[in-house]
Amino acid sequence: MAGTPESVAVTMLSGFLGSGKTTLLRHLLENSSLKIGCIVNDVADVNIDAKLIRNDRTKSRKGQQNTTADLADTIELANGCACCSIQEELFGSFEKLLTIADQKGVKYDRFVLENSGVAEPQNLRDKFNDALASGHPLMSRIRLDTMVTMVDSGSFFADWSSKAPLAARPDLGEGGNLRPVVDLLVEQIECADYVLLNKVDLLGNENLDSLSAIVSSLNRLAEVVACEQAKVDIVKLLAVTLIRPMDMTRQITQMRATARFGIRSFVYARRRPFHPQRLRETVLQWIPVSHNKATGNLQASPGDSPLKAVLRSKGFMWMANSHNTAFFWSHAGQHFEVRDEGEWWAAVPDDEWPEPGMQRDVVIQDFDLSSAFGDRRQEIVFIGRSMEQEAITGRLDGALLTDTEMDQYTQRFCKVPDPTHPDVEHLQQAKRART
Repeated sequence: MAGTPESVAVTMLSGFLGSGKTTLLRHLLENSSLKIGCIVNDVADVNIDAKLIRNDRTKSRKGQQNTTADLADTIELANGCACCSIQEELFGSFEKLLTIADQKGVKYDRFVLENSGVAEPQNLRDKFNDALASGHPLMSRIRLDTMVTMVDSGSFFADWSSKAPLAARPDLGEGGNLRPVVDLLVEQIECADYVLLNKVDLLGNENLDSLSAIVSSLNRLAEVVACEQAKVDIVKLLAVTLIRPMDMTRQITQMRATARFGIRSFVYARRRPFHPQRLRETVLQWIPVSHNKATGNLQASPGDSPLKAVLRSKGFMWMANSHNTAFFWSHAGQHFEVRDEGEWWAAVPDDEWPEPGMQRDVVIQDFDLSSAFGDRRQEIVFIGRSMEQEAITGRLDGALLTDTEMDQYTQRFCKVPDPTHPDVEHLQQAKRART
């Protein structure tokens, strides 16, 4: 994320309660010479983590040398999760740290935001992006640099197979909602630049290799590091930057790890809507869910479903009973959800589109000029072990509208695109240039 050369880099720590976030932060403060400002977020009434960090700082001022703890200042975000607090509260904490630095006549080298166990890193990253896009003055002084996720290796597989909502698991962090445990676990991994598999001493070698392969398959861009007691190479950790290119050596290593366990991915892509009832029946045969928006109150009986080998699937869905609404398919472990993602761009008025430029170019790349339906599509990524791609594809194809149904659908909704529309001409020229 862009910032001025003088802006302070922000490292964001995410992970469930007990995964080792505070231990990592204390390790960082004790073993780095950097000037670090800390924001510790806890939804509990008493912010124990902040007290621990302050205690370390106090001890260091009584004689300990060669640490950064005495250079650190700590701000609490208590009784509320940073991701659901108002933006100004979170950014106000950064402003307080900058004011402290100005008063001391020093400059921080790094800010560290330790999230609560139930914080949603995607939401937090969006706050930074929105602030940057809107020209928030704070963005000239700070920049989101690295997103780090701590994974409790000892409980990963149990959390992955859990059907419980966060609210039923206070051991993972107070203040949880009805969101499934596995759903947040996946988000924390997928958003990360750096994933620490902590407490690996609780796993055997085979399970550790399997865990590493699963995490790498969920996020091929992240650096995945195994550790005990959150002890990692601090210099290397802080050298990782947001949205950085993956080096070839690490890419090959991760590919080998996933290949060893037969983990691969494919994209299911179609330009025809799903029949809602047939898709519902297909999903119920596949995924062991008991209740959510997509399935109602019916019980699933997965049996020998080809989806049992899928670790993660996600993407955009086009439903025949909702012409203008784009839906998002999300599946991990024993959780499946379909949620409303707003309107397809083809249904959005022209004056609400992005201004001409890169963002608009990205939007129109999803349009199919051979179709009258714009960017409406099925685009679902499947990641799993030894998946039966043909079986999965066949089942999903069976849930699409038939030719007869598609003719009826087209007669009802078809709107032939204007070939002289500037966006259509632009896309045609771009496609010709690539061929």
